[in-house]
Amino acid sequence: MKIKKILLYVRQYFLIILGAACYGVGTICFIQAAKIATGGIVGVFNIINIIRPVPVGLCVFIVNVPLIIISFFKFRPRFAINSLIGIAVSSALIDLVALLLGSHLPFTDDRLLSALAGGVLNGVGVGLIMRNGSSTGGTDIITKLIHRKLKHLKGGVINTILGFAVCVFYLIVTRDVEGMLYTAIVIVVNSFFFDMVLYGGSDSKTVYIITDDTEKMVSEILERTHAGATVLEGVGAYTGADRGVILCVIRNSVFPALKSVVKQVDPHAFMIVTKSSEVFGKGYENFNTERL
Repeated sequence: MKIKKILLYVRQYFLIILGAACYGVGTICFIQAAKIATGGIVGVFNIINIIRPVPVGLCVFIVNVPLIIISFFKFRPRFAINSLIGIAVSSALIDLVALLLGSHLPFTDDRLLSALAGGVLNGVGVGLIMRNGSSTGGTDIITKLIHRKLKHLKGGVINTILGFAVCVFYLIVTRDVEGMLYTAIVIVVNSFFFDMVLYGGSDSKTVYIITDDTEKMVSEILERTHAGATVLEGVGAYTGADRGVILCVIRNSVFPALKSVVKQVDPHAFMIVTKSSEVFGKGYENFNTERL
């Protein structure tokens, strides 16, 4: 049990570091190299860097210190500690990438390609970091605070709203309308991939099965797929007859086997399949998972 827990921590911090690496490469090699900006505090320093070169990573870390202190009191201490790790690693990798690859930049003179590549890498990077209970600080923590009050808003939406302020700041400082539009592209692409990584990673389906042979169907599902099932009471609207409705939440990898069972037991069964964006409980996600 202890080894399993250690492996989970190793996996968690490996993904945080991987996310920070993606974030650093996207920020320096594409966004900053094209003289555009991303959202949040990093974006502010991207803009400042256009006028006067500054170590973006170090500046971001210093500004984030007060936010780390706030997160320690507002969220669980583990989140604050993980955020400190995420901020430290991402800030260090931003400056490390600039140091190692700065002389080879830009990789491309096409600002649109840079905006798309930077947005994808930033979105995936921050998504990985936050999916594993950490943060790159800045607007990530602000976003989490807002989301606590407005739970219906996804993190990417909040980031887009905050990103609009960065676009305005970019335009005021640089007077570069084209660059401002590319910055907007970065922020939108970033938000899309951020949401996709953070919320779209579920590998489960919710399946409802309506059949005339509920008992046999449940028996076969339990025996051949080893998936759980719940029988709900239903009534046919037209016939008025009592009918069992079987509810299953299964992994995508198990779905073909379930479909085969339904087909063999009752070819006339009615099966409704939907994608489950999040599943909590035994065998799935923990209710205590820190996420936007």
